[in-house]
Amino acid sequence: MITFDQAVFRLSDKLQVTIPSLQLRPHDLIVLIGQNGSGKSVVARAVAGELPLISGSAPQHVHAELVSFEKQQQLFEADYDMRNTDNGTAKDEIGITAADLLTGMDPKSVSEAIAALHAGLLIQRPIRTLSGGEGRRILLIKALGAKPDLLVFDTPFDALDVQTRADLLEIISYVHKNYALPIVLIVNRPDEIPADLTALGIISDLSITKLDSREIIEQDEEARALLYCGALPQVELPKAPAKLALMPIKDGPVVQLKHVNITYARPVLQDLNFTVNPGEHWQITGPNGAGKSTLLSLITGDNPLVYANDVTVFGIKRGSGESIWDIKKYYGYVSGSLHLDYRVSAPVINVVLSGFYDSIGLYQRPGDEELKLARQWLKLIGLSDKEHQSFKTLSFGQQRLLLIVRALVKNPPLLILDEPLQGLDAFGRALVRAFITYIMEHGRTSVLFVSHHQEDAPQGITHRLSFVPAGGGNYTVVQEKL
Repeated sequence: MITFDQAVFRLSDKLQVTIPSLQLRPHDLIVLIGQNGSGKSVVARAVAGELPLISGSAPQHVHAELVSFEKQQQLFEADYDMRNTDNGTAKDEIGITAADLLTGMDPKSVSEAIAALHAGLLIQRPIRTLSGGEGRRILLIKALGAKPDLLVFDTPFDALDVQTRADLLEIISYVHKNYALPIVLIVNRPDEIPADLTALGIISDLSITKLDSREIIEQDEEARALLYCGALPQVELPKAPAKLALMPIKDGPVVQLKHVNITYARPVLQDLNFTVNPGEHWQITGPNGAGKSTLLSLITGDNPLVYANDVTVFGIKRGSGESIWDIKKYYGYVSGSLHLDYRVSAPVINVVLSGFYDSIGLYQRPGDEELKLARQWLKLIGLSDKEHQSFKTLSFGQQRLLLIVRALVKNPPLLILDEPLQGLDAFGRALVRAFITYIMEHGRTSVLFVSHHQEDAPQGITHRLSFVPAGGGNYTVVQEKL
């Protein structure tokens, strides 16, 4: 039995995390939900033994494994530091591979997890080359291979494709039934709750405030609001002043790729022709690792192979002597990789303002109009009271909302949204869908929207590009008008 009794943990000089009463038996599967900013991630850290205990009782010397976005971000930062050391070796230049993370783990547990999560082709790859979902799979394998006393999963389904989510649900249920290993699972969506859970609880104000059977908790109004959201909120987005408007782009397609070929360990894009015209809004779908992020990286210019291909964005052909800033100013961008890269401890208001300058961090003095508009957006997402708070102190969901606003604030001709709803609660997802729907209906912005959840697609999608499995780890690209 792992027992918490009136346990209070120190988060900072002013904030504490409380677990009033929690008993974890060997085969327990406890599922917790909470709104963005309620403290889900810090409760997960407290349960995993990562926060100092101030008062009450909590288990000591328990080997807990925590899987979370923060762990993934720490891993990427360690990889970045390794590859940018002044005394680097050949290994340092490669960086951390998935195999490095699994060294010393129980071989049987690791091999079973690799097979269950279909991750065999990922093991030798540097982690920086993995998509967000692929990286999450490796962390899950590492946690299972460590043979812990307690597993804590903080929204592990985020960024996973449909099949991998189903696989993970099966793994959690299998461990729950067959191992004397308690599991604490934090989720954002009702379809992520295993059918065989032991109890369902609510996190609020940095504490587990309710814990009971699923039947009782789902009758609670707070729980229903957290798991389900009805009609889209009615929103009217702030209008940028004329002085902040971008210069008109050239007539013609917003994006045009001609006969593009990208090959890594396998062909990723083969003879791809893809055109986005003004007024078109594309949903891009496909499994983790199929090539969605590669396609987007060609459009943003973050992929060095863009210069070996025929890629034209906003009428500017890549490799024609253009400045990267000539391209960046015309699109807004949100992705898991951007979230991982946004490591600066900037105030919340500066994160929004950085959207005007396409920078990570703020290095220019904003004008009064920019400040006014940024504050209007903060009010719209309910973060006005955190204007001067550090970005890093926000919850994952609050950070994601802020990065979405950063992409929208300059009203760009193109929005590139790669899993933008990752980490958001039901209301946050509905709010962002309402933002995007409003932009489609009232603006002149084209949208590229990537999501592994069909229900996340905003109203107004006109076209779909799908990566369809073609056998042997390859994919066929299918484009259709809706």
